[in-house]
Amino acid sequence: MKISQEEIRNKLVNSAKQFVPAEEANYMADETIEAYLRKAPRTNPLKSTIDDLSATKKIENREIKFNVDLPAFVEIDFNKQGPLVYIKKMHDLIEQRSRTNGITMVSFVNSQSMHTLHTWVQGLAKRGIMAIAVCNGGPGAVVPHNGTKGLFGTNPMAYGIPGKNGEIFCVDMATSEIPYFEIMDAYKNETSLKDRSAVDENGLFTTDPKKALDFSKSETDPVSNIVPMGGGYKGYYIVYLMEVLTSALIGMPTSPEMSADFVPEEHGAIIIAFNPEAMGTKDKFDQSVEDLHLAIKSQKSKTGETVIYPGENNNKKFIENKNEALEIDESLNSKLESLSE
Repeated sequence: MKISQEEIRNKLVNSAKQFVPAEEANYMADETIEAYLRKAPRTNPLKSTIDDLSATKKIENREIKFNVDLPAFVEIDFNKQGPLVYIKKMHDLIEQRSRTNGITMVSFVNSQSMHTLHTWVQGLAKRGIMAIAVCNGGPGAVVPHNGTKGLFGTNPMAYGIPGKNGEIFCVDMATSEIPYFEIMDAYKNETSLKDRSAVDENGLFTTDPKKALDFSKSETDPVSNIVPMGGGYKGYYIVYLMEVLTSALIGMPTSPEMSADFVPEEHGAIIIAFNPEAMGTKDKFDQSVEDLHLAIKSQKSKTGETVIYPGENNNKKFIENKNEALEIDESLNSKLESLSE
């Protein structure tokens, strides 16, 4: 079903105002809708926000704790709440700290985790801040290089880069060859996986999702044998790095230490933000990014294809859909309506 942006926005704002001031509720709604316009239908930022609102509503004590509060690093305990409800508060904190220190890192613990990283870097890029967000996508989803059983999370990462005149360039992706939802969709729909995206119990590539899934430990969250992005050791090293950044570094469990079923509070996340203005490089930064994109676009493209810079298609999609109604699942809309009452 299609619903106007205004109607969805009003429902999001009314839902969030139960927990945060109106200014923060409006900010959350705007960032959610923009991310949805940029990312749907492949991913659903609107669902992520609704899930975060639902989780927060269940919590009586909504206190957010600063477990660690250093000039350039903050660890925030969300007390099992959905962090997107507090996105403006987090963005304000990151902007202020990065303006003072040039660089700031925030870790999210004991939260519903970051299910749509794009929303987090998008808002910071619009503030002129280059940001990287990483979330632990475990457990038991991605095999080590030459391995035979899923061990790591899909460990998604996103980055947002500011450009001239308020432009932003955002990328949001799993560091596995395919995201976890893709292998589960293939299993449920009895379709084939793309080539060289998963392996069977012997470590051999397979396009059959049934051969790449193991339901022995959990009927709802099976272990999957997805390979790291690219299928080789370089992608494996990136998956491993994302794992350490979102677990050992911030005191959260690694994927093998997590529960067999998905427990959101076990999944750590971080944002690292760089402020070019505070670093004294803003003018050079803006010009270099623009020159880099011009160099990319001036290159001869592969026959039948187009050379793009990161975030280009994302921006085109946003411009094309900026005034369009949102396609939303009826059950998801009902859930949002119940939250906004």
